[in-house]
Amino acid sequence: MNPYFVIPVWFRIATTTAILVGFCSSPLFAAETDETFTEKITRHQYSDPQTGKITPYLLYHPVKKSDSQPTSLLIYLHGAGGSLKSYNYSREPYQKLRKELSRRGFYVVVPELGKLHFMNAAAKQALDGVTAQVLTAQKISQRRVHIMGTSMGGGSSLAYTLHRPDLIRSVCAVMPMTDFADWIRENPRYAKPVSAAYGGSPQQVPDAYHVSSAIQNVDTFQKIPVMLIHGLKDRTVLPRHSQKLAERLTEKQFQCELIILDDLAHSDEVMRSVQIQAADFFEKAMQ
Repeated sequence: MNPYFVIPVWFRIATTTAILVGFCSSPLFAAETDETFTEKITRHQYSDPQTGKITPYLLYHPVKKSDSQPTSLLIYLHGAGGSLKSYNYSREPYQKLRKELSRRGFYVVVPELGKLHFMNAAAKQALDGVTAQVLTAQKISQRRVHIMGTSMGGGSSLAYTLHRPDLIRSVCAVMPMTDFADWIRENPRYAKPVSAAYGGSPQQVPDAYHVSSAIQNVDTFQKIPVMLIHGLKDRTVLPRHSQKLAERLTEKQFQCELIILDDLAHSDEVMRSVQIQAADFFEKAMQ
């Protein structure tokens, strides 16, 4: 039996919460990015029924066309240190992507899961609730959910896909860590925040790291298209993370697109030239 789509427990709980607590929202702003495109962004929050924890999030609304046009949801996860006041997706190298996704009927949710969550257990639980609440409120099919993230958000988007493989239709990971344990061995200065997020080091809690490792769980992506975007000069997250995962996915003949930008390092600039390609990737995944 499919554990997620046949009246999934996680979805039932969060949906019930949305009904009981109410869909708390307020208009945030409408940002004009050019003469013909205005972004509608609203602020919301999800209240966890078990812990009472509040998770704020922003919701980008698509350009309204006909009621017959199906809508989709993209979950976007920002990089380490980001917040709802400063996050990668809001920046200029993502502008064309925002416009294209809006035009193509995508809602985009940007949750505030913490500045250094690295998709730990608490972040997964919060994102389960946020996602279910948005799907219910906006009447979006569970079969039209995608995920994208940058840097920490890129690694986290892969980790969340491992957590909900029957929910995520496709994943686009930008400059991702494909194994958090490997990454902190390469960059020891990040060992403390990652260990804090996971409740210990890879030696102390190996299972916590294993379940969030894309490299160690490649088979989970069998039916989930993956796009990996990386700068060749990246020294914060080495490009081998994306290259190695792409190699393993390709060996198994799973759907994977690897984009390596030769002259770019760890920067939002990696998105500038591939925004339309990313929008096409999400749309193609639903065909």
